[in-house]
Amino acid sequence: MNILGLSGGIKIGNQDGAAALVVDGQLVAAAEEERFLGIKFANGQLPRHAISFCLAQSGLRVEDLDVVVFAGATYERFDEILSDYFGFQFGHAPPIVLVDHHSAHAASAWYGTDWDDGLVLTMDFSGDRKATTVSRGTTGGLVEVEAIHKPNSLGIFYSAITQYLGFQRDSDEYKVMGMAAYGQPRFDLDALLAITSHGYELQHRHVRGITADQPSPSKQERLYGDLPLDVAPRVPGSVIDAAHYDLAASAQQQLERAVISLLERHLTETGCRRVAIAGGVGLNCLMNRALRQLETVDELFVPPVCSDAGLALGGALLESNRRGVVPETYRHAYWGPEFSAGEIRAVLDRAGATYREVGQPAVAVAELIARGKIVGRFDGRMEYGPRALGNRSILASPRDAEMKDKINSRIKFREEFRPLAPSVRHEDGSGFFTDYADSPYMTQCFLANDRAVEEAPAVVHADGTSRLQSVHTGTNPAYDELIAEVGRQTGLPMVLNTSLNAYNDPMACQPHQALRTYFVTGLDAIVLGSFVLEKN
Repeated sequence: MNILGLSGGIKIGNQDGAAALVVDGQLVAAAEEERFLGIKFANGQLPRHAISFCLAQSGLRVEDLDVVVFAGATYERFDEILSDYFGFQFGHAPPIVLVDHHSAHAASAWYGTDWDDGLVLTMDFSGDRKATTVSRGTTGGLVEVEAIHKPNSLGIFYSAITQYLGFQRDSDEYKVMGMAAYGQPRFDLDALLAITSHGYELQHRHVRGITADQPSPSKQERLYGDLPLDVAPRVPGSVIDAAHYDLAASAQQQLERAVISLLERHLTETGCRRVAIAGGVGLNCLMNRALRQLETVDELFVPPVCSDAGLALGGALLESNRRGVVPETYRHAYWGPEFSAGEIRAVLDRAGATYREVGQPAVAVAELIARGKIVGRFDGRMEYGPRALGNRSILASPRDAEMKDKINSRIKFREEFRPLAPSVRHEDGSGFFTDYADSPYMTQCFLANDRAVEEAPAVVHADGTSRLQSVHTGTNPAYDELIAEVGRQTGLPMVLNTSLNAYNDPMACQPHQALRTYFVTGLDAIVLGSFVLEKN
């Protein structure tokens, strides 16, 4: 059974196009269209390049697909549009199935666990007119137990605050989360997002152009109306002052209160103690930490692709289960393209680059990091999801307290309040973080202990937390060995890890994209496979 899942669309408001291929219940390939196009979010695009990659990776033709699944059950005539698209772009149109947006989100999370029972909470701006769902997961699949419809949306709430603070909605919400650590939650936001005994209620009279059955305003337009706040909206690009940081902290606190109120009611009613999260709001790792700390939660899982790109994966897994092939649990996020030594060498030679080839790339990277260098690493299959997990990463030593500022200013070209994350071997995690739990996809935050604060200040945020990646030798042995080698050379088995890109570029997918990032930023070195480049 060959099932191709898709996300994206043909309208400018559609973003996060991706393709995921599930063969006989097993995920074999997945990638996001933005990585191939080099255009962040790939707005208004169906994932032609990602589809071609998935087919090539599996050795299948489009004629071999049993079904194509798209998460858009309420999209008018979209099955016809997709049939025409495949006929035009690939010469053959497989059968098309449209599935519910939030059901696909839920499946993308549930089938990343091996649980026999649990709750799945999905939250985003909206999809198929829903904004939040709670589902019960069992060995038989998923059953939706509550749906909260647009405009009663946590995603709309957080996006409106993002715009109010002068940032771009649907892309800059993580900036608000980062700002929250520098502020005090002194603003009362109950008049905008009321916390109720059953969950929350967005007072949508304070937002503009949002109705249950109409498309949302474009990203160029305001979502917020006259918000009941005693701070004026920030003009994009203007100075960020203390009141803005306080508003960010207040919004973060209000989001966490709302989600906890909703979730605790369902935990009490069902007796479940395991929770999985999906949807764009699930990328809020501070919220995820607050949920993990609840006494009623024993285990929390957040998948690698909470955004709409995860709909491709979730849709394919959902349809596989519906057709009687129970999906296998996926164990990692490395489902994208990889490149041979010959392919990388050809790109380097074409560029006229000076390089050296080494027999032990992990040792070479560790030596550079030990010397205080900022190093790009391009190796193995590309990550699926927004987080660089070692294979398309910028790495550095977290021991230098100024390293975060160096990377933000010289390479990422972004705000100084933006935190950077650590990668740590799973067996070492509890030695650096007081509330450590396995977090392989960099989707959760943890409190740094005294050792981490002292020895790794570059990856400890202003609130004392880190959004870490747990690294496993079973899923990425080369990266695990690299971190171990850094430990042998420096005494600290940890690296600072951020994505291999510059501001507003997608994460590098192909060797020429990685090379461009190296030459146009302040990277000191880059290691592509076994090839090392250093700047004088």
